[in-house]
Amino acid sequence: MNERHDPDPEAEKVGEADPSRIHLPDLSGLYIPRLPAIYESAIKPLQPYLEQYNHLSRFATAAARMHEFAVPRVPVHVPGLNAAIEAMRSQMADLAGFNDAITQALAPYTASAFQTARWHRVFASMAETARGIYPKNLRELTPGLDEMEKLLVDEGIPLMWVPGPSTVQALLDAPDAAARRRLIGQRWRGITNDCESVLGAVKHPSLQAARSFALDVVSALRDGHASAAQALAANLLDSILQRHLSQALRVELTRNNFKKNGDKFKLDAYKFKTACTFAPVWYAHAKYYPAKGDAIPRTFGRHPSAHGVSRNQYSRINTVYALMLVSSVLKLFDTELAR
Repeated sequence: MNERHDPDPEAEKVGEADPSRIHLPDLSGLYIPRLPAIYESAIKPLQPYLEQYNHLSRFATAAARMHEFAVPRVPVHVPGLNAAIEAMRSQMADLAGFNDAITQALAPYTASAFQTARWHRVFASMAETARGIYPKNLRELTPGLDEMEKLLVDEGIPLMWVPGPSTVQALLDAPDAAARRRLIGQRWRGITNDCESVLGAVKHPSLQAARSFALDVVSALRDGHASAAQALAANLLDSILQRHLSQALRVELTRNNFKKNGDKFKLDAYKFKTACTFAPVWYAHAKYYPAKGDAIPRTFGRHPSAHGVSRNQYSRINTVYALMLVSSVLKLFDTELAR
């Protein structure tokens, strides 16, 4: 008898987005909601230094090579400034460090204490704006996209809102994927507490039923019922996506063709928080067809949780992955859904 499996997402009809559901639009680059504030705090103070703008691009490029953090394009038309911002956009990792590098580079031009203080204020403001795009657990760490991509896309580890900062730092410092997976297994109690805390802060009325089920996952996991917790978390994740995303967007965000053609989830195709939240969701939707003889994976997957129940798939560590995914997605919707 053939085993049943989920239909290939590509076979689903992709229709118009339902306006009554959340639609998270494609954007190019990072999402920073206060562009007018960036102009006021970062661009206007530079105007007295028009004669220095040609030098800024060269200094910015040299400093950016030491850092790897993407900043958004800012469409202002000041001679020489656009090139500097473009150079900063793709490579700048730490705006606080960048502040110091630029200040040193421009020392011959900003010798007075007044000018130096102004430069510090400008770049400190930019650094604070950049930190604002991160959820609370990443705000002080401010990891670069290149650093996060390996964990989010290649290993399916949720990083948005959960786990806590110390665990995120340990994951970033770990030497390889196997070490990171072991670390999650070792810290499962603390990560479960982190998820419970984030779920407790989900306040949107339309998310309360899902939040209650997610807290049931927490309780089941703590009580030693990891298999039951994983099954609930996997199905809850699917239910949340079905309810709050249009079919077109849900298919787009979960279409994982990596096994077929090597295509990966593209972080730069969506708003920053959307991309980083859904990259591990995409990873969890790797194709799995038992009727075709696919081996049951040991890493958490939505499809094998439904159609490959076994000791390979069901484990406490996979339950923790599933709980982190549910907590992260619920918190994203809590911040995005209209009230």
